[in-house]
Amino acid sequence: VGRSDSRLSYQTRLTARSLRTPEMVAHLKDIRRCDEHDDVDFRDENELKRFIRPGKWLALNAGSVRLLRVNVVSTSMAIFLLWGFVLWGLVHPRYMSNQVNEWKSWISYNFTWFYIGAFNAWAIFLFYVAFSKYGKIKLGRADEKPEFNNISWFAMLFSCGIAVGVYTLGVAEPMDYYRGGYKLNGRGDVPNDDERAQQALLQTFYHWGLHAWAPYITVALGLGIVCYRWNMPLTMRSAFYPLLGNLIYSPVGDIIDAVSIACTTFGVCTSLGLGVDQIVAYYGALQDKTYTALERLDAQTATIIVMTLVANISVVLGLHRGIQVLSTITFSLGLFVLVASMFLDNTWFLLNSVVQSTGHYFQWVIQLGFRTDTWEQLGIEFGNKNLYWGSNKSSKPDGTWVGPIRDIMANAAALRTDANSTIHPYDYVETYGEGYGKDMMDWWTIFYWGWWVSWAPFVGMFIARISRGRTIRQVVVGAFVAPTLFSFLWLGVWGSLGIKMQRVAELVLGDGTPGDGSNSCACVGKDCTGAGAWGYTNGVPTSAAAIALANDGYYALACRDYPMLDLMAPYKEVKEFLWGLLLIGITLYFITSSDSGSYVDDVISANGLANPPIGQKVFWCWTEGAVAIALLRVGYNAGQNALGAVRAVSIVAGLPFTVAVCFMCTSIWRALKIDSGDADICHANLFSTGTLDIFDGYKTGPADTASTARYTVAERLTNYAQSIFAPFVGVFKVCESVFGEGAVLAKLHAGINFSFFILWLVFLIVSGADSDYAWIGWTFYMFMAFQLTFLRGAVRTQHNIYGNMFEDFFGAIVMYPNVVSQLHFQSKEPVANNDVFKKPVTAA
Repeated sequence: VGRSDSRLSYQTRLTARSLRTPEMVAHLKDIRRCDEHDDVDFRDENELKRFIRPGKWLALNAGSVRLLRVNVVSTSMAIFLLWGFVLWGLVHPRYMSNQVNEWKSWISYNFTWFYIGAFNAWAIFLFYVAFSKYGKIKLGRADEKPEFNNISWFAMLFSCGIAVGVYTLGVAEPMDYYRGGYKLNGRGDVPNDDERAQQALLQTFYHWGLHAWAPYITVALGLGIVCYRWNMPLTMRSAFYPLLGNLIYSPVGDIIDAVSIACTTFGVCTSLGLGVDQIVAYYGALQDKTYTALERLDAQTATIIVMTLVANISVVLGLHRGIQVLSTITFSLGLFVLVASMFLDNTWFLLNSVVQSTGHYFQWVIQLGFRTDTWEQLGIEFGNKNLYWGSNKSSKPDGTWVGPIRDIMANAAALRTDANSTIHPYDYVETYGEGYGKDMMDWWTIFYWGWWVSWAPFVGMFIARISRGRTIRQVVVGAFVAPTLFSFLWLGVWGSLGIKMQRVAELVLGDGTPGDGSNSCACVGKDCTGAGAWGYTNGVPTSAAAIALANDGYYALACRDYPMLDLMAPYKEVKEFLWGLLLIGITLYFITSSDSGSYVDDVISANGLANPPIGQKVFWCWTEGAVAIALLRVGYNAGQNALGAVRAVSIVAGLPFTVAVCFMCTSIWRALKIDSGDADICHANLFSTGTLDIFDGYKTGPADTASTARYTVAERLTNYAQSIFAPFVGVFKVCESVFGEGAVLAKLHAGINFSFFILWLVFLIVSGADSDYAWIGWTFYMFMAFQLTFLRGAVRTQHNIYGNMFEDFFGAIVMYPNVVSQLHFQSKEPVANNDVFKKPVTAA
């Protein structure tokens, strides 16, 4: 199909289905479909300026040399956030570490349901889109070919998506589940130790499987459709254009880009922190060198500096000459070590394990995917670290957080006379469960989900960049399913070898019963040389039998800090060769993560400019390095594990972007329907005012065109104030437009809204006497939001405005004045006669 034919086809779809003007499409004036327009070259600054408000673009030159090309607003916000974080950590490391870890636990405890639900929703959404009629839509022109071949494309996907983590946690994670004291309840049957080993691999597969790639591909599709089909700049705000329209040029868009830069940097720094820890360990093993805690920290800092210098070279070389080449090399090195491991050991056992574990994953993935450890986490409420929102009291002087239920139980238990009252109430975990069940989500699953989603701006944009010319179905299947299955091979082989080595040690050093955590080296840092503790002290073999096993390359991996190194020890003559390859591989993965993250930060800060100045690329590289160093030093100076702050910040940074990705799904769906010319959205009307246009001074319009508002700022502000303090007035006007002037239903709705609003305020006021009253007040507020959701849906139906119940409810519960004001102004609009068979009645 030629481009002119394609243009005719698309316009015909838009106009032939209705006699009305396609107002939704006309409103999105910046859509320039690639099949109807020539490609836009975003290396041209004049072209880019069409998508940025005057006064926000900063261009500095030194003679003929370009120094800066940035959106000064979003870039300044990101720099302030990132470097402020660095300075805070360096000045007050202990306080910052405590705060970040408390934030991490608070988010984990209160938003487990949200993280788990969101990741499942994204995965379901992606598969539905891929195999719907929209799956054939190409990210680019209909005749466009992919820019990269399949091998290079897959290598770059794998390198930027999970590579450093496989080296760092590929053995350590399944080993922690196997012998770390976790009971893994609800994750398969555990009648014997063989099933426990299978559970350990299953849980690892879950964390690195389909769910891990869901946020990446969601962001990639959101950007790919808008940027490569509609010719908009490759920056995060563009992905929200179908949902927000011209608001992406307002401070709302600037915040989106600034948060994306911050999330990218924090997510990459998590990987850099984990990666540099392994690099130093591998180097120490090759040199037969041990480190004190301070020496290790200094070595990690020096490594980050050196690697950042190398990453600068890759970033300067660009995507084709730098990142593509490094990704292919690193992928090949890792694959070589993986295949060599299979050949050097029991190949058939390893293949059996991979196949069996993959089957277990697909059998249990739905149950695992929705598991929130409900009953295990209930124990948090009965403990002294109760961070559940609304069920705890202020922190006590000793730093503990307890809820009223714990005080009630303690007071009642003290009255018992049939036993020693000092031991009551009984410990929740000891009574109802074992191991670290209540902490499983906090320590592992939510950490991973936060890590993955904080990487989503970086990996998603990178995938979009390298996937141009591929269909949506190809991107979902290729970038969603293929890397997942391939990661199962890596994790299955190395995880199985780790469990095998652990069993060798237990059969020689144990007491004849499988270790379940109680006799393991979970007590690293203490004297673990007692009976059944496998003859290790502080992770070092000390008994004669343990030393003899270690000399032959076998260790109790549950006692070791760097099990990936030990995994290669049995292959005596080639172990150092494999260690060298691992060192090179993880170092290059470190560099590709750094330069890919820097590339994305640079492009977003430059508002999508395709070729920002080299100095900017170097700046973002060093910003990532500085944040990573600061996080490591914060952990050390706070007297904690240096990686503790690194892990905590990924969860904290991931929460706001989790919310953003949920809205991105709505934006993607709208984009697909608009691009396909679906009548229900293309011929829908628009609200006369917006819920968020207050952030744009009530004058929302295209970036390069002066906009005029239908109502004056004074009118909008007056109505907004009325909606804040007397929403029932607006509700009455809206209901009159829906049910008729003076209708009983209109008066009833206004009275109900008045009651909900007043009762909400009254109960909040009296909550000073008893905090429980506040929650009764918020219940009335919730019902007020339900009412506004219903009314907004009725108004949308009446005026043929596209939307859905979830958007209505979110707006009503988060910003009720904005919704009431919007509906009030919409009630002034005439209602079109949409029934083509109903003739107007004329006077006789």
